[in-house]
Amino acid sequence: MFKSKRRQIVTPQSEHLKLAGTLAMLWGNEQFEVPPIEQHSLIAGIGLHDRGYGYLDNSPIGGMSDEEWQEIARRGFNMPCSDVVADTIVKYHFRRLASYGTSNIRKELHAEFSLGIQTQLQQHKLSQTLFDRIDRITDLCDSLSFEFCFEAPASGKLSVFPHNTEETEVVVEFHVENGEINVSPWPFSVDEYQGYLVAYQMDGYPTRLDPVILPYRLQRK
Repeated sequence: MFKSKRRQIVTPQSEHLKLAGTLAMLWGNEQFEVPPIEQHSLIAGIGLHDRGYGYLDNSPIGGMSDEEWQEIARRGFNMPCSDVVADTIVKYHFRRLASYGTSNIRKELHAEFSLGIQTQLQQHKLSQTLFDRIDRITDLCDSLSFEFCFEAPASGKLSVFPHNTEETEVVVEFHVENGEINVSPWPFSVDEYQGYLVAYQMDGYPTRLDPVILPYRLQRK
């Protein structure tokens, strides 16, 4: 769950995932091509990238030890999924998270996840290059939703491959503040998009639910 940095509310991982999946659904235009996979697989993979937490989780992002996180990460990485493409997108995400840090736990998880991914790519004859590129999109969609859920001003930038058959990378910059998600250059299929997430008052969560609506507007930076 995400604890707001400005008030006593929390946003569960399930809502964070919903926003990331929505961004994946909107991905693509003349300047940014959609990866050459089924769109449903792209949405499912990015929309389930942190699937190990459950619906109303009580595990604070930024407040867990590596010991606590490794249980969630392994559960998410190894969770059975009928869509092998979506599943590979999720596995790439967990391996990337395991690379953030220098603890032995993180190093062991990264090696374990790398082996699992390599086995899956070979078993299903999947392209490593393709999924390396898709993981850049996952990272961007995750980052936009991640910062929104903390309710604090945040800026960042990530590079992606806008064209499936070219090696040129483009740096996408973003700023998140007061419910607005601003992005440039614009990688989405609509001029702007509005939606909402459901957060909850921290007092009593998750046993007693006191919902708070979090509207957002996705627009050009």
